[in-house]
Amino acid sequence: MNKLNLRKYGTIITLIIVAFLFQSCLVSRCQRPQIMGYIYDEGTKTPIENCKVGESLTNAMGYFNLKEMRYSQFTFVGYEAPPLHVNETIYKEGYEKKSIDLHNPFGGGMRKGAVHKVDTIYLKKNVVTVLN
Repeated sequence: MNKLNLRKYGTIITLIIVAFLFQSCLVSRCQRPQIMGYIYDEGTKTPIENCKVGESLTNAMGYFNLKEMRYSQFTFVGYEAPPLHVNETIYKEGYEKKSIDLHNPFGGGMRKGAVHKVDTIYLKKNVVTVLN
């Protein structure tokens, strides 16, 4: 009976150790850091309200805030984090399109709570030509 209990406990301990090892192989990767900033009109230097930045809209002050996005990846100890490439479109009808481009060769390994503050972005109004 003693050998049976020893074998049972050995199996349980082995399963617990294996579970911890595999859990440490599942890591959280940064897909996009939190991005915040302001959108202004280039000509008048005033904030642009309801400008679409990624999936969010600017408020009356021209402020936008894109939430951090993460994903889980199964990996082993010693593997490098993948590069981070972010491209978020900025669009408002009547203005030229722009985008926020970020590149970090080791960015996928950024810790939770990563923040990228963008300088104020100025958009030019589209020039409409009228033909007579």
